[in-house]
Amino acid sequence: MDGNPLRRASDRAEAWIRAGLLVGFLIAGPMAALAAGRWTAHTGDAGSAAQSHAVQAVLLRTAAAPAGRAVAVRGAQVWVSARWESAGGATRTGEVPAPAGAPTGTVVTIWLDASGRITGPPRPGEFADEAVATAVITLIAVALALLVVLRLIQRFLNWRHLAAWEAAWRAVGPRWTGHRS
Repeated sequence: MDGNPLRRASDRAEAWIRAGLLVGFLIAGPMAALAAGRWTAHTGDAGSAAQSHAVQAVLLRTAAAPAGRAVAVRGAQVWVSARWESAGGATRTGEVPAPAGAPTGTVVTIWLDASGRITGPPRPGEFADEAVATAVITLIAVALALLVVLRLIQRFLNWRHLAAWEAAWRAVGPRWTGHRS
């Protein structure tokens, strides 16, 4: 790129190709990493939400704090007997978390996993670490792919250089060595 008249056209082409690949990496790399990270986060959150589902449970007793303990925090959760209908339509009973002080008959939302066990609600952003790792791996993969492309281009250009040198030697060599082929 310095305008040297002795520089081969293929050397100038290689310099432009390197610059183009660098610009391509600086543009495509972050875009691909961002897309891969978002896809991972979205897929993980969607899968987590699909594995757990909300059902309504009816409290069978008043949700009183255990004896000897004062519930100082407003809205504290205690475990109390309740009845709910599972995804298959069967009525089930068991201990569920409910707000302290909730009277008998209160309807609370509980979350069940795929096997019907009580679990917490899906948390958005639960897969943030996996999304970051996917983004970094994608950025590395884009860089490696562009390096492979650069190496292939360099091999092709070197092959052309050697072929040009061989042709030039065939033309000039006999005059220098006195051997005619």
